[in-house]
Amino acid sequence: MTTTFLTLALATLLGSENLAAGKPYRLEPAPNYEHCTDPDDRTQLTDGQRVRGYFWTQKGTVGWSGASHVIINIDLGAVRPISGLSYHTAAGVAGVELPAAVVVLVSDDGKLWHDAGELVASSLKKSPAKAASGYAEHVLRSDELATRGRYVALLVEPNGAFVFVDEVEVFRGPDSLLSRPVAGQQWSDVRTYHETMRTSLALRHRLASDLDQVARSLKTAPVPEAVARAFEAELEAVRSASNTARVDDAASFRTVFPVNELHRRIFAVQAAVWRARGIKGVVAWPAQRWDMLSPTALPTPGDVTLDVSLMNNEFRSAAFNLSNAGRSSARVHLVVEGLPDGVNPAYITVHEVPFTDTRSGVPVAAALPVVAQRDGRYEVDLPAGLTRQVWFTVHPRSLPPGDHNGRVTLVGDGVSQPIIPLRLHVAPLTFPDHPALHLGGWDYTDRPRCYEVNPQNRAAFLRHLRDHFVDTPWAQSPVLPTGTYDADGRMVKPPDPAEFRTWLDRWPGARRYFVFADVTETFAGFRMGTPPFERAVSAWIGWWVNQLGAWKVAPEQLGLLLVDEPYATGQDRIIIEYARVIRAAQPKVVIWEDPTWLNPAKATPGLFEACDVLCPNLPMWIAEGPAFAKVYLEQQRAGRRLWFYSCSGPGRLLDPYGYHRLSAWSCWKFAAEGEGFWAFGDSNGASSWNEYLSSIGAFTPLFLDATTVTAGKHMEAIREGIEDFEYLHMLRDRVRTLEARGVVSDDVARARTLLATAADRVLAGQTPSSLEWQTPGDRNVADRVRLELLDALVRLARY
Repeated sequence: MTTTFLTLALATLLGSENLAAGKPYRLEPAPNYEHCTDPDDRTQLTDGQRVRGYFWTQKGTVGWSGASHVIINIDLGAVRPISGLSYHTAAGVAGVELPAAVVVLVSDDGKLWHDAGELVASSLKKSPAKAASGYAEHVLRSDELATRGRYVALLVEPNGAFVFVDEVEVFRGPDSLLSRPVAGQQWSDVRTYHETMRTSLALRHRLASDLDQVARSLKTAPVPEAVARAFEAELEAVRSASNTARVDDAASFRTVFPVNELHRRIFAVQAAVWRARGIKGVVAWPAQRWDMLSPTALPTPGDVTLDVSLMNNEFRSAAFNLSNAGRSSARVHLVVEGLPDGVNPAYITVHEVPFTDTRSGVPVAAALPVVAQRDGRYEVDLPAGLTRQVWFTVHPRSLPPGDHNGRVTLVGDGVSQPIIPLRLHVAPLTFPDHPALHLGGWDYTDRPRCYEVNPQNRAAFLRHLRDHFVDTPWAQSPVLPTGTYDADGRMVKPPDPAEFRTWLDRWPGARRYFVFADVTETFAGFRMGTPPFERAVSAWIGWWVNQLGAWKVAPEQLGLLLVDEPYATGQDRIIIEYARVIRAAQPKVVIWEDPTWLNPAKATPGLFEACDVLCPNLPMWIAEGPAFAKVYLEQQRAGRRLWFYSCSGPGRLLDPYGYHRLSAWSCWKFAAEGEGFWAFGDSNGASSWNEYLSSIGAFTPLFLDATTVTAGKHMEAIREGIEDFEYLHMLRDRVRTLEARGVVSDDVARARTLLATAADRVLAGQTPSSLEWQTPGDRNVADRVRLELLDALVRLARY
């Protein structure tokens, strides 16, 4: 007996005709899970057949990996009465979970849609056992839709990285449904509804999570019983309202705390808990600026002092926390006084650090919007029960060397420490405009639009990258078009250089120009390994080198990533063949590759030798240990140069200290000349201010939306890491200069020892988990060692 026959027989016995059987449907986005995607995905969801065996490895399953959403739109052929719907899936292992939601929309005409119900909550309410752990198949089903429509759209909200389904059934209801008004909220656009639904679900999760945390704190707080009951009643009222909380306009929604009035009420109760624990008014307390901060953490009052030691022309930062234990919102005014150049000097930028939620549901204090001055004061708003970090970016250009003792004056009702000392120590040195360590981040600013960078925010984005020492911009393959060739591979029409010229104008003076060439086994129609292929590739790279020379770009400034992250023999062979031809024609052009062989010793022979620069993945290097590193270090000794890159995610949960800042220390330890981070412009399809609409969360280390660019702690950490590297570079150069002059002193000897040990001290104990922001650790080691380096530089400057 076939599965199809069993399905039809069951439907007959239950009196539920499957209206979707054999009907066409559209999928958004296209399925992409490699082990089950095939051409028949366009029919398998309504073919009446359920798969047997491990669900996501069967061709009868339709699957997605990394999708931010899935929409299944079924055409029933005519308006039909609908009583229910089922969705067959599996979950429980390998990171596969049941969807967060499967919302059903119906429409008579495909233009006006009505919300008919949600399957996951309905199914788990009736069958709680379905939520048990371990691999299992699940039929998410509702028999309570009582609606009608020709079109049925399922809006699937992923719960993790995967979505799998192999059959959708729509059950016929009584004909009386055809004449009833269709219930449910009305929408004119499925995508808009889906964004609203996703954002509303995430909002409810945020409210529930913070409410639960505050409720637990309330239970242990020394609050009189009558007062506690009143606050418990308030939290229950908020909980009831939160269950149906919704966002009306997902496009303009921001996850900045408090996200709405209900959220504000939750934190007002937290303020009462703080007061019960003896915290009063607005509390200033010390901040470890790279540590992860929690919005529900109890403030730890203590004297705050800000100390910043640096050179002129260098960027460094300091921070403290402000928490409001009052009964209502507070406004605190800040004034920076007592330093050279008067009140609120221009070389200090004041930022507030709001909490924002993430796609993962873990809030972070990472955005650094600038606080504008009003009437000579900076204003920071503090909702009751919330903490705001205040962050100072210091960038002096021409301050007199020495100690400068200033203060931050805080004006506001009930501020615990109205005067915060701010001490600047300016070394008698100047930081260079162009540090030695190269930096890139696949910005792809050659494109009119790419990821979250567009014509409206591109100029600000470019300024931000340049201000953070990015000297190696990246472009995509269209900036290097191939031109036209005859049958023998001879160029008959040169490429159009217009796109490269536009990109060059956006990055005047860059030290490197890297292009993801994205080559394949054919070039301009010629098969790899044939004489026409060799002639064409040779002519192409020769023409471009000549053209770039006319624009004052040397061939060694051009870097080509031929195949991204190669990990298989076929990819390696493409790289080897292209590199052989390019090197023969233009040996100064840089072949730059980022292999991802888990065991690099098994890479195709000749791959590494074909490259000028090898850029291993730094988290892989850390995770795989000495055997992994040994292969690349041997290649380095044989003449290849090293970079490191990192592309883990979601980005907001990565440690700005361990993942971003310490990357530069690894570069120093292993003599790498550059570092890259995926990717400066990639917020995964959404505004950085509303990660609820992204697929897995933002990668970008700053905050982007369609029109604005805002600093972020992760990008600031990259910049400070570049500066740390430069300290080491400057000290090494100074030691070499003094040794060449024959200078012998204890200062030189100590500096030599410091150079030999600094990176090992900073990187000691580094593990894959130390790259995660939620992992506890000492994030002050790099600063302590940096100050030793600065002291050594000052001492050696006297010789």
